[in-house]
Parts: sequence; C-alpha cells; structure tokens
Amino acid sequence: MSEKVTKKYDGIFMKDWFFIVICICICAGIVGSTHMYMTYNTGFMNNLTIGQMLKSGDYASAAGYGAGFLIARVLEGPLVGLVDIGGSMMTGVGAGIPGMLYEAGYGWLFDNIATSLLVGAVSGAAIGAVILAIRKFVPNGIQAGGTDIMMGVGHQLSLWLGPLFLLSALQMSIPIGIFGAIGGAIFYKMDKNIVGGIIIGMFIASFFWPLV
Repeated sequence: MSEKVTKKYDGIFMKDWFFIVICICICAGIVGSTHMYMTYNTGFMNNLTIGQMLKSGDYASAAGYGAGFLIARVLEGPLVGLVDIGGSMMTGVGAGIPGMLYEAGYGWLFDNIATSLLVGAVSGAAIGAVILAIRKFVPNGIQAGGTDIMMGVGHQLSLWLGPLFLLSALQMSIPIGIFGAIGGAIFYKMDKNIVGGIIIGMFIASFFWPLV
C-alpha cells in the first residue's frame, strides 16, 4: 500500500467521529448476536451464563449485571485509553441493554434482526459519544500509563496461556487443535501474539469441521 493511501486511511481512522462509527458497528453486531441467540439458540457473543438469564426470563439480573459492566467500562475507557469490548459491549450491550428492554416490555425489538441491529447501532453511538465527552475532561497524557500497563500485562499473559488455549482446541476436536497449532506457530514466527494465531486457526478449522 502506498504511503499516500496509508496517510489517507490514517486521516480517517484517527478522527474522533470514526471512533463512534466503530462503536456503532461493533454494538450492532453484538445485539444482532443476541437476537440470534434468543431466536435460534446460537451466536451469543458472551458468557452463556448471562445468555441463560435472558432465556429463562430473569431479565432484571441480566440487566443489572450487564449494566454494571457497561457503566464501569465506559468510565474506565477514557482514563486508560482502551475500551474493554468484552465488558462494555459484549456484556453491557449484548446482555445488559436487552435485559433492560425486555424488563420494560420492549422485548419485541429482539424478535427481528433489523430492529436488533438498530438497537445496537443506537447504543453504540451513545456509548461512543459518552466516551468522547468524558475524554474531553481528562487532562492530556493521563491515559498513557494505564494503557502501557494494560497492554503489557495482556501480552505477557498470552505467552503463558497459549498452551492452555491449544489444549482446549485439541479437546474440541483433533482438526481444530491442529489448525490452532499451525496458527500459533505462524504467529510465533511473525513475533505476534500466539493466542491470536491459535484462535484464528480454530475459527478457520471450524468452517470445515463444525462442532455439533
């Protein structure tokens, strides 16, 4: 890719408004997965324990649990410079917001994929806007230390957890384990996070040898 094209993309991706676009896309997909889970019992992008709260009708617990994660991560994101997708979006948006809407009698929004995506998109836009608004009140540079610590710890832990991910892949099935090992080896050779390589290898294998 030419330097001119790279600068053009950087000019878009580094804009504040594009962060909101990213939040919209992520949250729309996550709430779409909630619709898939509630309708077809598959595709939920979070801990199935939380999903079971929604399936069993325990909407208040799902709302309280998810909303707690959402509020904490939205406040944390501007301070450390990283937004925890798992806590803020997968749990908060994927379970907390649906739990609140189900409890309020608006569960019909998740009966249709289009309305589910719309709910997710609106939620993502609101979250992105709130994070950027909070960030405006944070002094410049305060996020650097927290970001370094979070990213450093994650990288170091991945070096130790890689073999455990590989064992889990082998327990699922031999082909998935083999593809996971190949992905991890490729990423290790490229001096990248081996856990990412293992997971990508598992995803590729699951297309050919799905788990039933």
